Amino acid sequence: MAIFERSSQTKVQIDDTERLECVLENAQNINNHTEYILRVQRGQNKENRWTVSRRYRDFASLHVSLLQANVDLPIPPKKFIGNMQPSFVAERQVALQNYINEVLKHKVLSLSLQVRSFLDPNNYPLSINEQALQTISIALRGDGQFELKCPLTDIGWRIRKHYFLVNESESQLNCMLSWQNYGPDCTLHSKDLQLAFKSLQNISHPYIDNVLAMHTLETGAYVVRKIHENGSIRDLLYGTEYNKNYLAKYGNPKVRKPFTNGQISHYGYQILQALKFLHDKELCHGNVHPGNITIENQTALLMDVENFLMGVPSLYRPFLLELKRTSSAEAVDVYCFGRTLYEMAFAAPLESYYCDIYPEGISQDLEAVLRQCVSGAAARRGPAALGALLRHPFFTRAHVDVGRAHLKFPLQLKDQLRAARHVAEERLRLGQKSVRNTKREVRIQEILNSEDEMKKQKRKARRRESVWKSSSSLADVSTASSPSPPSPPTPTSTPPAPPAAASSRGALLSAICSFDKSRLSRVVSH
Repeated sequence: MAIFERSSQTKVQIDDTERLECVLENAQNINNHTEYILRVQRGQNKENRWTVSRRYRDFASLHVSLLQANVDLPIPPKKFIGNMQPSFVAERQVALQNYINEVLKHKVLSLSLQVRSFLDPNNYPLSINEQALQTISIALRGDGQFELKCPLTDIGWRIRKHYFLVNESESQLNCMLSWQNYGPDCTLHSKDLQLAFKSLQNISHPYIDNVLAMHTLETGAYVVRKIHENGSIRDLLYGTEYNKNYLAKYGNPKVRKPFTNGQISHYGYQILQALKFLHDKELCHGNVHPGNITIENQTALLMDVENFLMGVPSLYRPFLLELKRTSSAEAVDVYCFGRTLYEMAFAAPLESYYCDIYPEGISQDLEAVLRQCVSGAAARRGPAALGALLRHPFFTRAHVDVGRAHLKFPLQLKDQLRAARHVAEERLRLGQKSVRNTKREVRIQEILNSEDEMKKQKRKARRRESVWKSSSSLADVSTASSPSPPSPPTPTSTPPAPPAAASSRGALLSAICSFDKSRLSRVVSH
């Protein structure tokens, strides 16, 4: 590498899959309107925390932009009179907190540009699409191979990945161009990335989609592919078209068409063959999901192989962070493959990071495959290997000869690819460790809080006991100091007193008898 060659470390380093958490801390009246102070945190690192001010009309605008997802969200109604009263502001703050919690709970909504820009305007400006259009216009103008026709706005889930309809200059063939910024795991330098792209452009495999053109720029790269009119597997599952808005397609789909067991076995085997081929060539995918697999002539074609080289995070990364034994590149691909099979089987994404309970009627072989990939046991010990899955009875019935496949990297590039894989695996392990530490801190805090509560209850019990004891002692004292009732007259049949008592009684009687009243002083009363 040249001394002054720019490293990929200067490119975008934000992980767009990191979860955002939002708390409405306060509300304040400014210029006859109410602003709510939102404290937002990205990921587990408490340093990635900031505040942003939003009015109710900002929440209303966000809600309008999310209506196309067809998700029922509990936004509080607008009020024209009395909306500055403290009681109403406090009530609305609680309602808006509930609203933003529901938005962030929905994965499709939480990853959208609208929500990210609402909570993090500095890193997610709404002008991202315009900047991408300007970048591609300049790049294609200098290249001359393709002509830009129009943008395909918001058809994918990645905020920093943009799609355009282009026309090949010679053949006039309509193609799809995808432009994407480099991600946080991109460690390859410019020359190495160009070599890798050149090799990928010459890849030949029956289950990997061909690439028409790939070019690297300073902040990202663009890839040109033929248009697959059927769309991806996800489009087939939900009966939609590839060029529709992502929120409208997958927010709350009305149509669900799960694949049959035969289709899952057939296409699953082909996907496994493509993944095994990539790993044998010192490469991995890292981003397998139904959105980047297409079906053409009864053949599954794996797309977006370049994502690993560009260092972009996986759609399933938030779930991967919950796992402990799934950090290697192969384990990540197997886990993502298992989630893909689950969605193909049930026409619904897996909402948790593992699944141990499956609906009745599922094939035993399919359930066995899913358990090797996304069960709780697989989460604890790690998923199965690609080779073991290919030998599973569920896929052996779909065995066909792959035929000739070709992908060759220069020897010096293979070491760089292994290093890039190691960096991605290490970042994933650090993220998993951070999640475990955060959970441990939460548990410790809960235990401490419970111990403090127990101590409070014990102190209250001791206080009640001491009050009871003091009241009891006071009752005893009062009973002892109160005059005793007069004793009844001594019956005549009392037994004779002991000698000491009789002598003292006789002395008292003699003193009474010998008492001289003349010795008393006279008292004059008026």
